[in-house]
Amino acid sequence: MDLFNAKIIEADSTFYSGTMQSLVVPTIDGQYGVLAHHQNLMVAVIPGLLKFMDEEGNWQEASVSDGMMRIEDGEVLILVDAAEWPYEIDAERVRQKEAAAREAMLQKKSVREYTLAEASLKRAISRMKIKDGDHMG
Repeated sequence: MDLFNAKIIEADSTFYSGTMQSLVVPTIDGQYGVLAHHQNLMVAVIPGLLKFMDEEGNWQEASVSDGMMRIEDGEVLILVDAAEWPYEIDAERVRQKEAAAREAMLQKKSVREYTLAEASLKRAISRMKIKDGDHMG
C-alpha cells in the first residue's frame, strides 16, 4: 500500500509527524478516510476519534478536538486545539469537565456560553469513549 506524509499539530506542539497508509478523521459529516494520492481538500475536524494506520500496518488512535485538515499535493496537515493518546486521558478530570459543562448548559446564561459549554461537553464525552474503548467494535 502506498504511503503518505502526515502531521498532526496541536496548539503548542507537534503531536505526530510521519508516514501513514491510511487515516480516518472525525468530521461534521461523519468519519472521513484518506489514502495516498488523495485529492487536495480542506475539511473541518470535530472532537472525536482520529485513527491512522502507520507504515508498519499498525492502527493508532487519538482523541482530537476541533480543528481542520488540509490535504495538498499528497501531504496531510491536521491542526487541532488538542490531541491525546488514550493512555494520556485522565478519566477523573474528564468527568469533572463533563459535569461542569452540563451545569453551565443548564444555567443558559447566553447563547455563546451555552455553545461553549456544549462543545466542552461533546469533547468530554468523546474523550471518555476513547479512554474506555467504547468506540471499538
